[in-house]
Amino acid sequence: MKKEDYNRISIEHFARQLHLNVIAELSDFIVSKNPNVLQDHSFDFDYPHILDGIAFVFCVKGKAKVKINLTEHEVYENTLIIAAHNSIIQILEKSEDLEVEFLFFTFDFISNIRLSTQLVYIIKAVEEQSCLYLDREIFEDLLTVHRLIVNQYQKNIAYREDVIKNFLYALIYQILQLYDANIAETAKAKNRKEDIHLRFMTLLFEHYKTKRSVKFYADELYLTPKYFAKIIKETSGKSVLEWIDEMVIMAAKALLKSSEMTVAQIALQLEFANASFFGAYFKNRVGLTPMQYREK
Repeated sequence: MKKEDYNRISIEHFARQLHLNVIAELSDFIVSKNPNVLQDHSFDFDYPHILDGIAFVFCVKGKAKVKINLTEHEVYENTLIIAAHNSIIQILEKSEDLEVEFLFFTFDFISNIRLSTQLVYIIKAVEEQSCLYLDREIFEDLLTVHRLIVNQYQKNIAYREDVIKNFLYALIYQILQLYDANIAETAKAKNRKEDIHLRFMTLLFEHYKTKRSVKFYADELYLTPKYFAKIIKETSGKSVLEWIDEMVIMAAKALLKSSEMTVAQIALQLEFANASFFGAYFKNRVGLTPMQYREK
């Protein structure tokens, strides 16, 4: 695969692939026309990629194992994946018959939508649960709205973009309802230790570039470093520093494979003191230098 194939997952990338089974007539919105297979796309999904937008992905056939940020998810028929802007995504395994439908859009495209006062809780729920495992009826209801959007693209009518946006708004509200209905139930199901772990993961995704000490995250959670470290190890099987390293390395891999940034620029982006320190950190954990990994 050529170097230029390693791009961020962006609407611009899809727009350049006119042979694909997608509709990309708007600059900040794209939708699949029919079920897509991953082999049709020029992304090398064996490596992590950075999402340059918001994605709703419907698994209509087959199964896969995906990693979104640091969490692994099993995906199979009737699974809906929701991934936010700047999420880091990697496909760990997939069946040969895997097929998906998807919508991919920028926040600007939906900036006029009026969201509920529950939004802050829903956003947290989405961060904690990127995959929704739906019964067939609900899954088909969501796909029906997807098909309505596709149908609008086939018509040369006035206000087409406005109609498409409103169908997308309806789909977003339907998905938010699924989360909203589960927020209270999910909260009850979690014990305190699991809640600490989930809050740590949210903090880590926000601060991993600049904060890499156990003490910082313990202080943010109003816990002693010793107790905090014990809880994370008990609930996840990994230490706090292992989680921090994994997040930093995943981001570094994504930047090495999905951008033209130099190693020095990536070191600066991830707030290392210099490229040499970043290179030693990366090689110690991956077994390759950043350039070896990029050229692999």
